[in-house]
This record gives sequence, C-alpha cells and structure tokens, in this order.
Amino acid sequence: QPFMQKGMNLLFPQWQGGGPDRSTYYGALELKENYLKDVGLTVNGVSTADVTAVKHDIYGLDEILKQSAALRKLLETAKPTRIFTIGGGCDAGIIPLSYLNSRAGSNPAVLWFDAHGDINSPRSSGSKHFYGMPVRALLGECAPEILSLLFSRLTPGQLKMIGVRDLDPPEKNYIKKNNIDLYSPEEVETGGSAIVQALKTEGFRQVYIHLDLDVVDPTEFPHVPVPVPGGLNKDSLTALLKKIAREFELLGLGLFEYSPSGKKSIGLLEDIIRIGLNLTA
Repeated sequence: QPFMQKGMNLLFPQWQGGGPDRSTYYGALELKENYLKDVGLTVNGVSTADVTAVKHDIYGLDEILKQSAALRKLLETAKPTRIFTIGGGCDAGIIPLSYLNSRAGSNPAVLWFDAHGDINSPRSSGSKHFYGMPVRALLGECAPEILSLLFSRLTPGQLKMIGVRDLDPPEKNYIKKNNIDLYSPEEVETGGSAIVQALKTEGFRQVYIHLDLDVVDPTEFPHVPVPVPGGLNKDSLTALLKKIAREFELLGLGLFEYSPSGKKSIGLLEDIIRIGLNLTA
C-alpha cells in the first residue's frame, strides 16, 4: 500500500571495493554535503584505515564483510520498502538490492547502468577488487561469506546491462553463456524505447536501478575513478531514468562511483538525486 511506504535514504560510502583508491568515499561525502544537507539520511559507516590483505581472491574482504554485515542488520531492523542508496563504489549496492529483491512481489528487473561489467568472479578477476564482482555475487557466485550476507539472489533473466562497453574476456563469456541482455549507449540515445519495450514484453512491473556514473561519457561527466570513452550522453540518461520511474514501480535506486569534483552543483547529479528522493518521499 502506498500509504505504508517507508522510504530510506541510505549513505554507504564503501570504497574498499576499488582497492586503495578512496575517491568514492570522499565523493559520497561531497554528495551528502552539496545535495543532501536537509535530507534525513541513514548512514552505514565505513572504516577509512588502510587495507592490504587479499583473502579468498578479494581485496579488503574483512572490511567489506564487517560493513556489509552492519548494513544487513540495519535493513533487517528498519524494514524499508524503498531505498535510495548513495554509495561509494558500486559494490556498496549489493545488500540493499538483494534486500529489495527479497521483498518484491515478483521478480523485479534490475537495470545495471555501468561502463563495466562488474561480473567477474573472485577467481576470474585480475585486480581482485570487489567493485568488479558485484553482479556475479548477486547471481550467487562469490566468497561464501559475502553470499551469506545477501538477502536473495538474482537470476540472469532479471538483469539488463545498459551502457556497458568495457568487458574482460571472462565477463564476455559469462554474459554470453547466461544470455544476459546488453544494451549499448546508442540504444539509450535513441530514447531507450527498446529497453522499456523489452521490460513490458517480459512482464516486468517492478524495477531497480543501479547507476554507476561512469556509464556517462567522460567528456560530459569526468568525475569518476575509472572513466571509459563512448558513454551515454547525460540528457538521454536522465530522460530514460524519468521514463522508467513513470512507467514502472521503482523499488530502489543506487548512485555509485562519484569522485569529488569540487563543484557545488552539477545538473546531472541534481536530476538523479531528485528521482531518488521522490522514490523515498
């Protein structure tokens, strides 16, 4: 029931998934400072101490587990019905997404906007950085300690990967083997109707949006740790996000991979944050 809606604005600036680079931690704090000053925020704290250990092929696993376990407990207690996550690295979104997926009335579609695949297994990852593994974890393949913290698993049929253009060979193989739908930046530029149509044809009513800012072309938005040329233009991205929020039931939105820009206000971020706050209002 809409009147039962209990939205949560969650700040989870987890950065360890990106290796020693703390830029997404400071990026999340800058978003809070510039765009979320007067907003009720639930904060899941993170360690800022140096990380050195690789365990089970994952860099910073101990810190990630500790932070994720705290977040799992927080969600179990608060029981939100909608979540807008302001993250550090894109791996910060797996607990909220698995939580919303477990509560959904039907299998929601997961729109994964990202330049990268994020679909390496710990073993296939060259860097051992967890931000290259969140999709694979959500599909049920990761360190057992990570999997035990997830509220649910996704199926490949729920996933729509949008704007992906930088895939490792093992990621390409996995996507092909599991028939995961990929949409090019061009398909978003033309209004995204192919994406919306596919969701409707497949009977999806509920949608979760994962948005890694490096999906946008770096000439239009360079404030990300790992920019990749050939991305979406920001106007067609925001038009598609608004269209999806209008035509489907939006369960959650996650905003990730922002590096500090030092700018007080960026239109693209304002647009995305407005969609997120509308969702939890």
